[in-house]
Amino acid sequence: MVIAMDGPVASGKGTISKLLAKKLNYLCLDTGAIYRAIALCDLQGKDYRNCQIEIKCSPEKRTLVHVDGVDVTTAIRSIEVSNHVAVVAMDPVVQDRVHQIQHQTAGNYDLVVEGRETTSVAFPDADYKFYVNASLEERAHRRYMDYVRRGEQITLAEVLAATKERDRLDMERPIAPLVKVPDALEIDTTGRIADEVVDELLRIILK
Repeated sequence: MVIAMDGPVASGKGTISKLLAKKLNYLCLDTGAIYRAIALCDLQGKDYRNCQIEIKCSPEKRTLVHVDGVDVTTAIRSIEVSNHVAVVAMDPVVQDRVHQIQHQTAGNYDLVVEGRETTSVAFPDADYKFYVNASLEERAHRRYMDYVRRGEQITLAEVLAATKERDRLDMERPIAPLVKVPDALEIDTTGRIADEVVDELLRIILK
């Protein structure tokens, strides 16, 4: 079983995917984490096209990311990596690698997979497809609070501008841009808590 979930940055798809996967006892595969790992390799001066990326499953069914044998699950969430992801994501070689890792993982687990092209490119025949969205202002505020909790110094205005630019890059990239495919159900998370959204998805999936 594959449940695919796309949406822009900070739309809530990551949190929702994790909670949904836990409820269903599936693995939650964060596609963005794979791209982030590649972006981290590039920032570290490594050959980002050939660095060894391994996806592991924690006992809690959480996605763990290892690069060249090192756990980078936390390191890939920095501001620098966030701002560099869209750059490496435009490389078709990178996209092919990400899709290969996704399908290898799908061969081993029932998945809730989230990203930006999971419904359009990676898993166009997924059992369920959702497009998770929220207002730009709310998404920027969510990102800002994540940075604050990690002790990173940045203003809300800077995060708002970066979020808007990230949307532009994701939607305008020439290969596998962020789109809502016609058969994906759109879920608006603006002003909603994650548990409420997950309950809605469970009603759809388990009916």
